[in-house]
Formats: sequence, structure tokens, C-alpha cells
Amino acid sequence: MLSAELKDLKKDVLRMAVLVQAQMHKAKETLLKFDKDLADEVMINEKRIDSFEIKISRDCESILALFKPSAEHLRFVLACYKIVGNLERCGDYAEWISRYISEIESAFEPALLKNCHVFDIFEDIDSMMSSVQLAFDEKESKSLQTVFSKDEALGERRLKAMEAITEYIRQNPENAKAGLYMFSIIMKLERMGDQMKNIAKEIIFYLEATMDKRTRKNTSVR
Repeated sequence: MLSAELKDLKKDVLRMAVLVQAQMHKAKETLLKFDKDLADEVMINEKRIDSFEIKISRDCESILALFKPSAEHLRFVLACYKIVGNLERCGDYAEWISRYISEIESAFEPALLKNCHVFDIFEDIDSMMSSVQLAFDEKESKSLQTVFSKDEALGERRLKAMEAITEYIRQNPENAKAGLYMFSIIMKLERMGDQMKNIAKEIIFYLEATMDKRTRKNTSVR
């Protein structure tokens, strides 16, 4: 039955989201503790995320072909199809952050980490991930407001981090490589935020038929 298929699809998307969020947490730990073993674990787990994305995408295609859902169900399946693509890219970014840790010779200097506010950025991403999971699971859009506001804040944090990295390299030219790695980490985190914003948009697309005009206006993204 279509209802059972949709229920299973929702469960799988949420399971994938939880796995991606766990990957992000571990990527943060690799950076905090300079744990190369944990970095390897993140890179290995990325294969699980890839497998999830393939399975869920195929399930979406099967539902569309076999049941030809209409209206809200159609939007839900299409949203799931796109959401898992966004989640897979977030998994890629977590893997890349861990890969950077596995490649550098020594841990980042505490001052560089502090001045770039990198762990604050991780916290923002974590909050965004939790918000989109809640909105998707509970079929509500209020929690998505924080996703869009935090995405804007991430852009500002990125600019400040770039200034801090530039100054760090200027003062420590011998550690330019560390500065460049930190630049790459910040960029991956910002892109992770972009994916969360994209997921929020897909959830709004899915819920649009049951959202009143005021809600659509407040959650619209231009």
C-alpha cells in the first residue's frame, strides 16, 4: 500500500539525517581532539551514507512508477528525493573535514580555532540539522525560521573567519598550510549550511498545500 511505502520512506530519510548529523559530530571531534583514528572512521562511514542515498532514491523512483501518487504525496516523494541528495552532500563535507585532519601533520593552534569561531559554526550547523529533522518529522514549518536566520549568520561568520585566517597567515607565514586547511574547513561548513537551507525549502515545498498564506510568506526565500 502507498501509505506503508510512504511511512517507510519517511523513516529512512530520518535515519539518514541522523547518520549525517552523527558524522558531523564526529568531524567536529576530529578537529577538537586531532583524532586521526576518528577521522578514518568518518571517512569509512561515508560509504553508508552513499548507500542510503542510493536506496532511498530508488525507493522514490519505485513509488512514483508503481503508485503514481498525486498532490501532497507526490510533493513528499519529490522532496525526499531531493533531500537525500542534500544530506549526501553534507556527508561528503563531513568526510572532507575529517580527511583534512588526517592529512595535516599537527593540530591547529588554539588561537586560530578560537579566532575563526569554528566550533560556534559547528553548533550552528547542528542546530540547523535538528530543526530540519523536526520540521520534516512533525510536518511543521515554524522551526525552519531558525534555519534561514542561521544561514545568514553563517555567511557573516565565514567572512570574519577569512579575516582571521588572513591575519594568521600574515603573522605566521611558516604555518600558511594550516591556514589554508582551516579556510577549506570553514568553506565546507558554510556549504553544509547551504544544504540545510535547501532541505528547508524542500520541506516548505512539500507542506505548501497545508500551509496558510501567512506561513508561506514568513517562510519564503527570495
